[in-house]
Amino acid sequence: MKELTQQEIGQVSGAGIIQDALSSVGGFVGESLYGVVSGIGVELPLVGNVSLGTVLPDLGKNIGSTLGSTAGGIIEGTIAKIPLIGGWLNGLLGN
Repeated sequence: MKELTQQEIGQVSGAGIIQDALSSVGGFVGESLYGVVSGIGVELPLVGNVSLGTVLPDLGKNIGSTLGSTAGGIIEGTIAKIPLIGGWLNGLLGN
């Protein structure tokens, strides 16, 4: 059995509180903004009205969630690197 390095542990441990929260907020914001643009359609012969919302309905939520999760991961990674208290804060945040 192989022992995991600190980096490998971080990759498989899952997200922390900040990353989860920003992912949820990003998904909500992305879905809201996407709702504004997804209704714009194009009339195509033989197909009818095609809009971005009908072709890719979850695109805004997925993009927003990914951006939020990435930002949260960066914030949590930065917190974990604080000398002396980074490990304690990292554990407190659920990482």
